[in-house]
Amino acid sequence: MALLLLCAPLPAVSQGMEPLSFSGEIEFEHTRRNGASNTLGSADLMLRYEGPVGFELGGEIDENLETGADASLPFLAVTFGVGLGEVALGAPQPVADTFIDLPDFAGIREQQIGFEARTTSVATGLAKSLGEQIYGARFTAETGMLRYGASIHQITHQSGTHWQVAGEYEAGIDSQIEGVIEGEDGNLGITLGAAHTSGQFDMGLYLISQRIVGSTDAAVAYVGVSVNDALTVRGHLRTEDGTVSNNLIGVEAEYGFSNGAFAQFGAADGNNTSMTVDASVGFKF
Repeated sequence: MALLLLCAPLPAVSQGMEPLSFSGEIEFEHTRRNGASNTLGSADLMLRYEGPVGFELGGEIDENLETGADASLPFLAVTFGVGLGEVALGAPQPVADTFIDLPDFAGIREQQIGFEARTTSVATGLAKSLGEQIYGARFTAETGMLRYGASIHQITHQSGTHWQVAGEYEAGIDSQIEGVIEGEDGNLGITLGAAHTSGQFDMGLYLISQRIVGSTDAAVAYVGVSVNDALTVRGHLRTEDGTVSNNLIGVEAEYGFSNGAFAQFGAADGNNTSMTVDASVGFKF
C-alpha cells in the first residue's frame, strides 16, 4: 500500500501540467460465500509524464486485509517518444493491460483475480499470483482510429519469456474492437473482444483461448443500463470449459457520486461454484 500513499496527493499537483497525468481507481471490497467472508483492498494507479523522455510509475494492488496475502505488481519504466509512438523500458505495464477493457465479472474484484492468471494478460496475472516482478519493454502507437503495440516481458525467477501484440480500433464514436495475442515458450493465448455503447445501454463480448497456463476457452459477455446519471445496473455471463466453472452468471449495481466516489453491490453464481456476494466502496479519478 506504500505506492498508494505515495501517489495519493498527486492529482492536485498535476493540475495545469498537461504532460503529467495521474489516473486510477481505489476500492475496498467485502465478499461473502458459504458463510465465510473476506475483505480486499485494491487499486489501479498510474502516474505518467509524456514527452521526448518521460516515465510511468504505478501498479496494480490487491491485498487481502484479513489474511495479509498480497498480489500487487508495481510498474516503473522510462519512456521515449519515437515517431508516431512510444517505447517504454524497465518494468512497463504489459500492452494487453493498456488496451483490453474487460470489466471485473459482476464487479467482484476478488473473483476476477482468479481469472486473470489464465486469461488476459497471463504475464500480469502469473506474476501477481507468484509474488514476482515483470520487466521488459513495450512499444505503443496510434494512427487515426487505430491503436496498436507490442511488449516483451520476463518474470523474475521464471525461465520463460512472454510477448504480446495488441490492437484496438475505434469503430465509430461508441464502439471499439480490441484484441491481443500473447505467447510464451511456444504456447499462445488469444483474446478478441468488442464493446458498444448506445444511449443508456452498454454491452461487450470477449472470446478467450489460451494454452500458456493450463487450458482455458471462455466467452464473457455483459449488458448494462444506466438507470439515471448515477446508477448503472449490469448483467454478466461467463461460459468456460476450463478449470474454474462451466457457466457463471452475475449481476451488479453501481452508484456513482459526483466527486468520483462510488458504491457497488454484486452477486455471482455458477454450476460448480457457490454464490458470491460483494459490497464495495471506492474512488475513481
